Amino acid sequence: MPAARRVFACALALSLVLALAGDAAAKAKKRAPIRMSKPARGAQIVVGPIKVPKGSEVTECTYMKLPSRKDLAVNKVKIKVNGGSHHIHLYRPHDRTLSIENGHETCNFALDFDVWQLILGSQSVLLNWKLPDGIAFHFTAREQLAAQTHFVDNGALSTPADGWAIYNLYAIPERKVTSYAGALFGQDKDVVVPAHSIATATTRCVFDRPVDLLALTGHYHFRGVKFTAHVWDGEKTGTPLYEYHGYDEPTFRRFAAGEQAQIPGIEWTCTYENDTDRDYTFGPFTDDNEHCNLFAFYYPTLSKQEFMTCVQQDSRVTVTVRH
Repeated sequence: MPAARRVFACALALSLVLALAGDAAAKAKKRAPIRMSKPARGAQIVVGPIKVPKGSEVTECTYMKLPSRKDLAVNKVKIKVNGGSHHIHLYRPHDRTLSIENGHETCNFALDFDVWQLILGSQSVLLNWKLPDGIAFHFTAREQLAAQTHFVDNGALSTPADGWAIYNLYAIPERKVTSYAGALFGQDKDVVVPAHSIATATTRCVFDRPVDLLALTGHYHFRGVKFTAHVWDGEKTGTPLYEYHGYDEPTFRRFAAGEQAQIPGIEWTCTYENDTDRDYTFGPFTDDNEHCNLFAFYYPTLSKQEFMTCVQQDSRVTVTVRH
């Protein structure tokens, strides 16, 4: 081979090596800094990186298909987070024919519950939740999903690097399922926290039928100091279900099979302390708004995939069940 051709061939080979190395480095940068082994049976979903500029908060919706070619009966869930996570939610559309191209976008407000239904939610660095034997969430092969991730870096929470979330869905054989699980999202849009006050917000919700509780957690912003929940039958407050003091990582209260059975409804109350000159009202931003939300999970459902909302607005409570 002439010298000129050898030099050209070497240069071409070197450029290919550098290109491949650069591509590998780019992929390495996108690799999540957190790890979880994939389920032997089930699916793993990785969300990120979510860019969170210093002193800001970012809520993104990431769209993807369930990475499973088979339907899944999920009896155990692990959700692991990197960054200052305010909440990590997983949704599916009511319309099973809806298909969105994989990607992400900013979505500061709650998803439209006429379009989306909540499946799972976490406010912890690590949620490791095994449901009672025979109880499972149903996922359809390759179904459309949306992960809403809210990361904060403004002092109260810190996201020094990109935000990431990993969902592990552990499946059992469908023949072992005795009942499917549903999700309940409760929201008080009437929240008002006046300046220099200790304030409360209470919502009372009666379900369309009694259910057995699987888990429950509360949610508010930086002024929140206490969250409680009790059984509510439409007339009086009943058995205590939940109590949490503080802000960081609210307790994810699990219930054993039959522990809280045939619950007709739930009453929940948020308590706030506001020592500033500002009034805070309902909204999505931790610095500028407040929340009083409830996330609960229950069984049995009337279909394989069920979602219930309980929303208070203008002193009126509306309960909606979607299948």
